[in-house]
Amino acid sequence: MKKPYEKITHNFKDFLDKNGLNAFKNLKIFFYQQKESFYSDKILKAKNLNSELDCVKRALLVHFGEYSLLPDGDIIIYKFNDNVAKILAILSIKNSFRERYTETPFWKLKLLESNLTKHIKVFMITPDNDDEISFLHNIKKSRIVMEYELDGIYLAKESFDSTPKIKGIESLVDDLKNLV
Repeated sequence: MKKPYEKITHNFKDFLDKNGLNAFKNLKIFFYQQKESFYSDKILKAKNLNSELDCVKRALLVHFGEYSLLPDGDIIIYKFNDNVAKILAILSIKNSFRERYTETPFWKLKLLESNLTKHIKVFMITPDNDDEISFLHNIKKSRIVMEYELDGIYLAKESFDSTPKIKGIESLVDDLKNLV
C-alpha cells in the first residue's frame, strides 16, 4: 500500500503527463480528484467513522473551552501505525481569497496552542486567480499574513515572486516527502 505522499506524487505525475502544458491551468480538477481520495474535514465530520478515521479526527481536534472543532482542511496527510494517527499536514486549497485570507492562518495559530497539534504543518495551495499573494511589488496584506503564519504556500501558476515559503506547486511533493 502506497504512503499518502507517494500516492499523491504518483497521481500528480499522471496528471502532468495527461495534461501537459495545460496541467497548471487545470489544477483545480486535480485537487478536486485528490479530495475524493484523501480524507477531508467533511469526511471526518461523519458520525460512524472506522477506527483509523476516528483516531485521525481526535488527533486534529482544536479545543475552545467545552467545544472541540475540526480545523478547515481539504486534504489531511497523516501516518497511522498501531492505532495511533500522527497528523503531518493539512492542505488547504483556495482559488481566491478576498476577505477569507485569514481563515487558514487562524487554524494554524489554533493548532500551535496545543502540544498535541503544534507539529502539524499547514500548507495553502492556490492558483491565486486574483493575484492577492503572487507578487512582492505592491504587496498586499493577504500575502504578508499568509506567508508569515503558514508553513508554505504553493502557487499553481507560472508567474509569481517566490520566497522560501512561497513556491511553485511542483515543490509540494518534495516538501511532503520531507515531512515523513
